[in-house]
Order: sequence, then C-alpha cells, then structure tokens
Amino acid sequence: MVDYEIAGQEVQYLKAKLSPEEYVYIEPGHLIYKDASVRLGASAGGLRGAFSHLLSGSAVFLLKVEGPGEIVSAGFLPGKVVRIDLNGNSIIAEFNAFLAMDSTVSYSTKFAGITQAIFGGEGVFLERFSGNGSVFLHGHGLPIVKDLKPGEEIQAEMSHLLAFEDGMEYTIERIGGLKTMLLAGAEGEGLFFARIRGPGRVWLHTISLFQLAAKLMRR
Repeated sequence: MVDYEIAGQEVQYLKAKLSPEEYVYIEPGHLIYKDASVRLGASAGGLRGAFSHLLSGSAVFLLKVEGPGEIVSAGFLPGKVVRIDLNGNSIIAEFNAFLAMDSTVSYSTKFAGITQAIFGGEGVFLERFSGNGSVFLHGHGLPIVKDLKPGEEIQAEMSHLLAFEDGMEYTIERIGGLKTMLLAGAEGEGLFFARIRGPGRVWLHTISLFQLAAKLMRR
C-alpha cells in the first residue's frame, strides 16, 4: 500500500512514498517535486477521456508516477486535500478537482449536459472514479461534507460542487428570475444550482474557482 500523508494547515499538500514498482496517477501540473529515483510516464483515459479533457481545458494525460521514492503534489489555490476511500463504490467529481489516485482506481468521464456547461461555469464533462483504493481531490478553501438521508436534498451552486457519491439523483436548475440572474451575473456568479438528493455524501468548495476568476477579470 502507498504511504500517503496530507500535510499543511490552510494550504495543504499530498506526500506519497512509493515502494519499488508501486505507482499512482496524478494530474499533470500538480507535481511539486519527486525523488530522482521516481519514474514518470504518461497515461491517457482513451479517446473519450482525451476529448473531454480538451473541452474542459484541463490536461489530456495523467502522469503515472512509479517508485521507489517520494513525491509531493498540491492544488493551485489555498485549500484542503480531500481523501476519499472508494471501497468498491464510485464518486462523481468536477474537472480540475482531481489530484491523485491509487493505481487500482478506474477513471472515466461522464457527460454532464450542455446547460451545466454554459450556465454552471463548469466543463461539459465530469470525472467518475470507481473501484477499490483512494482518490485525492483538492478542495478550494475549506471543503464542506454533507451526508444526506434518503429523500433529503440540497441545492448547491454549481461552481461550489466538488464531488458526490455516484447513484445520487442529480439535476441542474435555475434559481430566481431574469432580474436575479442579471444582478448576480454582474458580480460574476452563477445562478444555476445542482439539486442533489440522498442518500449519499456530497463534498463542496467554499471558494469557487469560476467566481474567483470572474472577480479578478473585473479588476
């Protein structure tokens, strides 16, 4: 088993110690350093995976990182590293949230709908992780975890959605009328929400990458 350590307080990073021939997958661009003994290789999730990554603006390839040795990776903004142990289950995560995963985890893309892509400020595709092993996501700010009971639901602003358990009911809807949309749009915030119904677990960002970028563009 890979020896993982989540270090730091407000700005966290992930450290992984790999034994010989042991490997993990990480998102390119998130690698901070590696021991000289660690080997790197590229791995793509097939044509569909490459196509969806291109549409979302994220990297086409995942990095295969093979031991022996130590690596450290982190997100682009202040936040927390979220570890999710799948235990034979699946999660759906937003693009740009993925940091690293065990070699035993299966990765695929999931179409999220044109409405979400245009109005939610997110990519056309989501990422699905399934199987056994751990997935590490980067949550901007302080992530929130919500455990929903059967029939219980929340409405999460799209750019604050980090991940949710596969199998939960998931729809996109507009909140408010045209006036509300225009006023909110002037501040660079989306008015489209994900309605997610339990049972299951939901992970949320407290900092929206989409809204942050919109605020910076207005300066």
